[in-house]
Amino acid sequence: MAPSLSSPHYSDIPFDISFSGSGFLSIYQLGVTLAFLKYTPWILQSAPHILGASAGSLVAATVAFLIRDEILLFAKQLKSFTLGVFNPSVSISNWLRSVLRKHLPSNAHDLANGRLCVAVTRMSDGKQLIISEFQSREDVEQVSLGKRVILCNPCFVCILTQQRCMDGGVSGFLPRMPESSNSTLSVCPFSGDADICPPGPPCTIEMEINGVMIKGNRDNCRRMISALYPFRLELQQ
Repeated sequence: MAPSLSSPHYSDIPFDISFSGSGFLSIYQLGVTLAFLKYTPWILQSAPHILGASAGSLVAATVAFLIRDEILLFAKQLKSFTLGVFNPSVSISNWLRSVLRKHLPSNAHDLANGRLCVAVTRMSDGKQLIISEFQSREDVEQVSLGKRVILCNPCFVCILTQQRCMDGGVSGFLPRMPESSNSTLSVCPFSGDADICPPGPPCTIEMEINGVMIKGNRDNCRRMISALYPFRLELQQ
């Protein structure tokens, strides 16, 4: 049996961390981040690259800048809501955006260079670009907070490439650094072949979505609907 991620056997091996496109299910990735902070903080602290596609890029930016206190405070505040995260008034995406705008330091670009890696899709040819070099704090904010809702005006002009781009999840659900020799720890809110994902029953139907295997079960169908639209309580009960 292979040792777990908390084993000292792995303590000196850095992992890249990749957060998939997740839509309104970014709460799952936020929960994974909280677990890392509590049980294996070295995984986040030592990660050479923290990647994100679509809404996963917001989580990646939050992790890259170690906005730990805000994450823990938000988790505590959720307990005061009836139904917690499933309360219709709770918006994970809006919270992530407000936290980044509030807490990005003036030298965010220096801290992010080479470590925060945001996936976008170039519209001219549909190729996925990994943006990891930033010239200013505004660059970090613009790329991380770019248009992330696929169904509503997804296009934006990337100020770093001066090219029309769209949601990075369109061209690759779980981004990885090209030519990187590091192992990548993938986090996805859909059960499938990601390293960290919800458990699922054995399934004979598997779907490949932009390079990621997703199980074709009822739970994943519900998750996909919830990822594209705000949480509906009847789907979560």
